[in-house]
Amino acid sequence: MNKKFVFILSYIVLFTSIPVHADFVEGSAGLGSADPHIPEPLLFDLVRPLGARKGELEVNTLAQRNVNGGTLEWAPEIEYAFADGLAIEFELPSENSKLTDYKIALQGTLSHHFNNPSLIQGWQVIVKKNRDLGKYSADALYINGYRFNSKWSTLNMLGVRKTAFGGDGKLMTLINNSVFYDLSPKLTYGIELNHEIDASGRWRYSYTPQIHADINRHFTIQAGLSFSRLNELKRNEETFALRAIYAF
Repeated sequence: MNKKFVFILSYIVLFTSIPVHADFVEGSAGLGSADPHIPEPLLFDLVRPLGARKGELEVNTLAQRNVNGGTLEWAPEIEYAFADGLAIEFELPSENSKLTDYKIALQGTLSHHFNNPSLIQGWQVIVKKNRDLGKYSADALYINGYRFNSKWSTLNMLGVRKTAFGGDGKLMTLINNSVFYDLSPKLTYGIELNHEIDASGRWRYSYTPQIHADINRHFTIQAGLSFSRLNELKRNEETFALRAIYAF
């Protein structure tokens, strides 16, 4: 049987088999915005939901591996809202047993509604240091989320990345577009599109169908199969991604 088909079938069966209870109270572990209720993308996650309240704390880990084998990329992180609408994240990107980078992110909420309770906006700044090269990179992003109705919502990001500070650094445009469908209080389906466009206009992208399962009000699992051409050679890659999220 085709390996790609097995991956897709296995995580669909796993998550759709989770029972749904009418009295289930959904938490904020897998949300990009708690109000309006908007899920968080699997790959390009947020630093707590937009509109987070002071004292909110989250730990999560993303793991990714090519479906044909190879290096396991994983990144444990901790996120904390130190004021209403402001949160900070510390992350340790790794490959197998090797720590590759140090990463810190700061996020803020620009507005909650603008007289529209279905809309929320924010910003995010990310700084990363590569341990081997000792070089820094940085992202700056504008974020907006919108809930269309009780089932459909979207979260979008637009920004720039400086790949390195110094003579060899490049400037890239970053775009993330995610659309979600809430099947039930416990299950959400989504698709996430990531785009990178360099100064010469070269476009690289990935698209990631995904499933989010709220195990309880604190714990969420997200899984997806990413089809990507984000690598420098623009080769097609198929990567299975899994994120486990726990919000206190």
